[in-house]
Amino acid sequence: MVQEIFDAIKQYAVAYARLERLQRSRTQEIPIGDQKTGVIAEFFARIYAEHRFPEATLEFGSATQHAYDIKVILATQPEIKVQVKAVSAYSLTSRVSPIHPGWHQLWLMRLDKHLLPHAFWIVEAQKVAWSNTLLKNRTMPTLGNPQSGSAELRSGANETAPFLKVIYERKNQIHR
Repeated sequence: MVQEIFDAIKQYAVAYARLERLQRSRTQEIPIGDQKTGVIAEFFARIYAEHRFPEATLEFGSATQHAYDIKVILATQPEIKVQVKAVSAYSLTSRVSPIHPGWHQLWLMRLDKHLLPHAFWIVEAQKVAWSNTLLKNRTMPTLGNPQSGSAELRSGANETAPFLKVIYERKNQIHR
């Protein structure tokens, strides 16, 4: 029914507007951007980065900064530039946005239909020959299917279990 579609669009618009307000007022926690799947993934990535690098200062990249989405600044080590790529369960192609050179770690994330994390991989730039290349039209792997996704992205270390543990622990702390 057409009314149901209008209602869904209205609900999405309310949620979209709420995310926009949060993005503008809570810039240290969620980045500014209009691609909501990516913004949501970067929010989860920041939670994991806080856990993984507890002594670090984290900075979101700007919309014009393509090499990284999160910069991890450590007092005693070189900075780590993390580029985050995500697809949701709604994606028919699982195609990620272009992967730009200049990152140290590429974090790959699949979100479920509730836009919550479902799978997570980390690719280390120093371990792949293609890290200094612009990659377009690549597809995200599927958890449990090692032959899925573009060959370059299959080289990521599956960090799903520790990632989900951190995300759901944080989510549960908030909802207590």
